[in-house]
Amino acid sequence: MNKMLSIIVPVYNEIGTVETVIKKLIDLKLYNNLNKEIIIVDDHSTDGSKEIIKSYEKKYNFIKCLYKEENKGKGDSQKIAKKLVSGDYVIIQDADLEYDPNDINKLVKIAIDENKEFVIGYRKMKTSINHPYFYFRELAVNMLTLTMNVLYGVKIIDCACCYRLFSTNIWKNIHGRANKFEYDFSIICQAIKKTKKIGQCEVYYNSRSYKDGKKCTWDVGIYAFKRIILDRFY
Repeated sequence: MNKMLSIIVPVYNEIGTVETVIKKLIDLKLYNNLNKEIIIVDDHSTDGSKEIIKSYEKKYNFIKCLYKEENKGKGDSQKIAKKLVSGDYVIIQDADLEYDPNDINKLVKIAIDENKEFVIGYRKMKTSINHPYFYFRELAVNMLTLTMNVLYGVKIIDCACCYRLFSTNIWKNIHGRANKFEYDFSIICQAIKKTKKIGQCEVYYNSRSYKDGKKCTWDVGIYAFKRIILDRFY
């Protein structure tokens, strides 16, 4: 029997992109003929995203959905998705199209061919968007990545990349210690404490603007820095 990839899609008010993401995931042919399941967690969207998700849930038996009655954050969505995971590998797919779902196969290939238990992407961070957040983002990511590498003894290239693939054994035995965006940093820290079988690859990245719905703010970096330090010691 072919192995399976569980694709977790946290969603919060992504009416402009969520349907495109779902369609791309449905059409995606996985490397090595992996089967797939798509686990969509709606974080109490109010813009019509929920109705789009429900329409696809009815059509495809490999799409599983959870609908939260209260907005609790992206980290919380990933936590509660664990109970639906039945694949051999787990990957997170944002619903905003900043990342290209076709790149999922890059991470899957490394996990299978190189026997890696944790694979993380890295991005080219340049952007033409005129906003103070984007001017400081590259510096902040570099500082966070350096801090992680020094504290954990690894050589991660981009600790803030949202494409992260885990073996299910690793995924079910890490416990992120946050509910919002900083959860992403916590699970990376927990994963690299669990395994040295780490792979990396470059992935496509097209940062959207706040006008287009970007939700990260400058204070995420502060919480991420705190999370990286705290997770190192317990």
